[in-house]
Amino acid sequence: MANSAGHVQDQFQLAIAGIGIELTWAGARLLDAAEEPARQLYEERFVSNGHRRRRATQTTVRLHVHCGELPNLTPDALIFDATPNHWRLFRANGHDVFEVFDTLPPHPTVQLAVMRPDFRTGEIYRRPEPSSPTRSWSLTRLMRPFGELLLITLLAQGRGVLLHALGVADQGEGLLFIGRSGAGKSTLANLYRPHQEVTILSDERVVVTKADGRFWLSGTPWPGEGLNVSADTVPLRKVFFLEHGPHNTLIADRHLTLYELLFQQLFLPFWNAEALEFVMSFADELLSSLPAHRLAFVNDARVIEFLRKEAHQ
Repeated sequence: MANSAGHVQDQFQLAIAGIGIELTWAGARLLDAAEEPARQLYEERFVSNGHRRRRATQTTVRLHVHCGELPNLTPDALIFDATPNHWRLFRANGHDVFEVFDTLPPHPTVQLAVMRPDFRTGEIYRRPEPSSPTRSWSLTRLMRPFGELLLITLLAQGRGVLLHALGVADQGEGLLFIGRSGAGKSTLANLYRPHQEVTILSDERVVVTKADGRFWLSGTPWPGEGLNVSADTVPLRKVFFLEHGPHNTLIADRHLTLYELLFQQLFLPFWNAEALEFVMSFADELLSSLPAHRLAFVNDARVIEFLRKEAHQ
């Protein structure tokens, strides 16, 4: 592909939870999977022309990547300051700009994503990778945290939510296991792994959406300890809140208690009041519509059979 100036232009297309992300660039090189192994997760599972069990792409975002010096942008207004997490959002010249800082001191700016108000089109300015002898950029570094922030924003436009959770497709049925760090998400994922007809969608970040009157569970490219992710989308059937216990059991609890546990693991669009209101309402609807319990479990294979019996009750 060539752009209007006649330069050869490269293209890369991803699909995450029904959202297509088209990346184009020219005059620079995208690091290959040998140089950054984490890119293989994107290539093997999230390239949009793959044939997987996913819902059709509903939204397409078009982003052009510029690898080189960053433009000098003067903020007109600061929208949200997450500098301790190495990013912030500000408005400049009618655009929303996600600024990403290096995680190492002195934390210089390494990326600017200049987005139109609907977040469907944008220009991404990325500093070249210092470890590469040529002018190159990294897909995995470009997409985190920016890819997550973009996904959170687009989902909150009436589509769904991003969650800190384990998502499992067991015999085509979506099971959502929500829990703080240490609650057992990676442990349970490892117990599921040897079983037939099981796909780990992610043990760290999953997406829940609603369409056609149903809730859907999708994987993302951002794994936890197990490094297992999938681009599959399956109908969501049950919600569990993980905790360790002396035996495997389901514990009924008040809606408000479960909502509080869910709320703690949502990735929230604090920078937009309307979007935040949608996410909170969506979470309430999710728990009101699907079976939801606390799950106390023991770290052995019997919990999988326990969950499969519960799935048929």
